[in-house]
Amino acid sequence: MHRHVFSEGRRRQLQVVAVATVFVVVAAVLAGLVAGSINTLTATADAIDDGRARHAAAGALQSLRKQLGATVRDNAYWDDAFEQVNSDARVDWTVENWGSTTADYPLYDTAIVVDSRNVPVIAYRNGVPMEVPPAQFFGNFSALLKAARRAGPSDPVPVHFVHSSAGTALIGAAAIQPFEREPSMKPEDFYVLVFAKHITPAVVAEVSESFNIAGLSLDPYPVPGRLEAILTDVAGNKVAAFTWPSQAPGTKSYAMVASDLRAAGAVLVVFLCGIGIVGAVTVRSLKASERRARYRALRDPLTGLLNRAGLLESMIGISTEANSNTPVIKLHFIDLDGFKAVNDAWGHNVGDELIVAVAHRLMETLPENAIIARLGGDEFAVVTIENPCLPASDIGHRIQRGLSRIFEIGGRTIEIGASVGVATSPSGMIETGELIRRADIALYRAKDLGRGQTVDFEDSFDDDTNRQAALEAQLRTTLAAGDIDVAFQALFDAKSGSICGVEALARWITEGGDRIAPDVFIPLAERSGLIDQLGLQVLKKSLQAAASWPAIGLAVNVSPLQLKNPRFVKQVTDALEAADFDPRRLSIELTEGVLISDPEQARRAIDGLKAAGIKVALDDFGSGFASVGTLRQFGFDRMKVDRSLIATLDHDQNAGAVLHATIALANALDIPVTAEGIETEAQAEVLRVSGCEALQGYLFSRPISAEQFTEAYFNSKRDLGKGRSAA
Repeated sequence: MHRHVFSEGRRRQLQVVAVATVFVVVAAVLAGLVAGSINTLTATADAIDDGRARHAAAGALQSLRKQLGATVRDNAYWDDAFEQVNSDARVDWTVENWGSTTADYPLYDTAIVVDSRNVPVIAYRNGVPMEVPPAQFFGNFSALLKAARRAGPSDPVPVHFVHSSAGTALIGAAAIQPFEREPSMKPEDFYVLVFAKHITPAVVAEVSESFNIAGLSLDPYPVPGRLEAILTDVAGNKVAAFTWPSQAPGTKSYAMVASDLRAAGAVLVVFLCGIGIVGAVTVRSLKASERRARYRALRDPLTGLLNRAGLLESMIGISTEANSNTPVIKLHFIDLDGFKAVNDAWGHNVGDELIVAVAHRLMETLPENAIIARLGGDEFAVVTIENPCLPASDIGHRIQRGLSRIFEIGGRTIEIGASVGVATSPSGMIETGELIRRADIALYRAKDLGRGQTVDFEDSFDDDTNRQAALEAQLRTTLAAGDIDVAFQALFDAKSGSICGVEALARWITEGGDRIAPDVFIPLAERSGLIDQLGLQVLKKSLQAAASWPAIGLAVNVSPLQLKNPRFVKQVTDALEAADFDPRRLSIELTEGVLISDPEQARRAIDGLKAAGIKVALDDFGSGFASVGTLRQFGFDRMKVDRSLIATLDHDQNAGAVLHATIALANALDIPVTAEGIETEAQAEVLRVSGCEALQGYLFSRPISAEQFTEAYFNSKRDLGKGRSAA
């Protein structure tokens, strides 16, 4: 019996030990599994955030290289630059265009030009000549020059980081060459342009803020315990490193609940429940941290709307669902009209407040299921999903109506508008990237049409784009060959009827014999950056032809964009000198657009022209907003009445009074008046009586070639009446 009792006690002891062992083992296993899961989640959250930061740092380095590379390419692949560095004026020209700009230009602080022997022509840093030769100042300088000369026109510009006497710098170089290089040209004969930007604390701070990398610093070597992005030179060697501390959101989240875990471990009875609760809290905290990191990556920090990456991700998801549910996806690109004026007038703080107000207005105006994003600056995007079986909603109209209402910001009443481009994807059939491209093209068309326009993409837009590209290529070829034609239309004295001047008019006939209208190819030249070349070619041909026509003035029209060229006045005076043409016979005609867009630049250019003895005329007066103040402020030597005022004489009873008042205004300011577009004798008589000094139009002469002009007005000495017959 005792043995039985002993055996029963032993059995129970063993059972207790077994149960206790199992409990301890199970508790340990569960604790280990939970702890391992927590460590995995913590490490995953840390890794996600570290990966985001590394990706952002790599993007920052790529952005710095791309920005400097584009700047070097734009300045080196330039016909004027190639011409000037191969002329005797190379030093003055390179100092003016590149050297002096290093004083305050945000994209580079050092500019160097070397000749074909790698001998520096200029070397400027921070607006002053460098005291140390570039090869001593920058490491691997000769290797960079070799890389620049090896690069072809379609190759990327070599841009790398480098050690310099002033620290770490980003440096890029490109051979200075024409925009379209001749095959016979040898790269070893080219001059090379070098731009460098030192990675100063201010640059590091800007990168840190722009790419959301907290604690970013520039160090000569990787720092243990910190994340890093290596900066390499042209040979691939390490130059320096961007380093920053890991934000470790998972570790921080775990620290928040560590005390709870320790307290739960003290009580064995509730250990399993406690560990489960703490694990759940930890998981929730880690998930929240991941959500916050994801939110920062996909959201605009100013408005809280989706950013470009968030919009793209949302559209991809919608397109996938659309394939099965067959809805219609509409993408609207929005560009605010008048936003730049708000920034210029009241500063960026008010501009930011307006952006936030626009975001709220869009959310109030649009349906709840609309996806709204801010793409950057004053550009927004809206995605809507519509049922193809229901009438289409006019979201563009709702956007226009919502944004046209007045905004009240800081006691200011602000009125803006919007241009909207719309692209549609039925059943998600259009790939997301293509849909974005179409919306962008439609927005460009809407902006071209003026304020407050909504334009839906049409397939013909691509045809127009291709035609414009082909036409631009033809124009570039024509200009390179110097084949732009110039026609001349005579001006006649209103009293005597004798010829008193001539206006030069650009004309273009393609190789295929098509006549392209000026109102087509001149805007094309302005958009494609060819207007300086076009305007200078017309000016030179006009001066050459008019040099043989004695005692009459020559008028040449100038695009507003030409006046923005700081070398414009010098180009005009050089052309006058080359043609041996009296500056007092030349009149440059400007439209009021340049006076509105950049009055200070216009004033400098006009003052420079007048100082050289060249007359300046205001063209198309009466077609826009030019006022008496404009005439007085800029001191024009002549005013040309717009043809629209003259055309209304035949059908508007009040047109004569308006025209008479306009001419009387100019006469009161002692400004001679020319009337253009005269087609009838009745119009000419009204203008004579009103006090117009010079007359121009088809009534007297059509635009003709230089040879025809010489034959019509100088060889036979014809008067006004004969001039009509010559036309």
